Amino acid sequence: MEKRKILLGSYDTAAQGWTLASWVLSPAQHESNLVKVPGLSGSKDLSTVLTDGEPVYGDRTLTATFESSEGTRLERESTIQIMTNWLDGWTMDIVLPDDPLHYVKGRLHVERLYNDNAHASVTVTAVCEPWRYAILESRVELTATEEEQTAELLNNGRRSVVPLITITTTDTVRLAFGEASWALGPGTYKLPDIVLRQGSHALTYSGTGSVVLTYREAVL
Repeated sequence: MEKRKILLGSYDTAAQGWTLASWVLSPAQHESNLVKVPGLSGSKDLSTVLTDGEPVYGDRTLTATFESSEGTRLERESTIQIMTNWLDGWTMDIVLPDDPLHYVKGRLHVERLYNDNAHASVTVTAVCEPWRYAILESRVELTATEEEQTAELLNNGRRSVVPLITITTTDTVRLAFGEASWALGPGTYKLPDIVLRQGSHALTYSGTGSVVLTYREAVL
């Protein structure tokens, strides 16, 4: 049976001799900034002023405990040192057990608990962003013609994203999204007006060439 593990960047805890004893990731909590305005009933929540009403969330905390009884005490001490020097202080993508399709991103701290004659233990903590990011990016490939076409762009995640747009053409490709429109030559673009909130969106395109949109969905 394969040992349960956590992937901390490229560091595979099971491959490095550790057994995952326990782990917990705190839930995402939305943030509020309530302000009482004289003359108005109730309070006003200013936390979403800069996000067009989209909720904002605070950090999450990952706490994981690992144990090892492999090798001698000196060999386990070396394993602890390798883990500390490899991970401590770095911000990494973290793949948790039971969720191979997503990762969280956080800054790691390694704490040595003990290393006696029989076994050793460490605790890894991480202050993480609230999102669980999809391992695989979403990719939409379009072929533009002079006849105007409409593509459906889906964001099945919770976090709004601005896609990376790569255009290959010998002329121009025309894009329209909402009230905005562009005539673009070959190149790679991020257009702040193309924001994919949770749900379905229509992108209109025409011209000559190909359009590739990539974006990474994220859930809580």
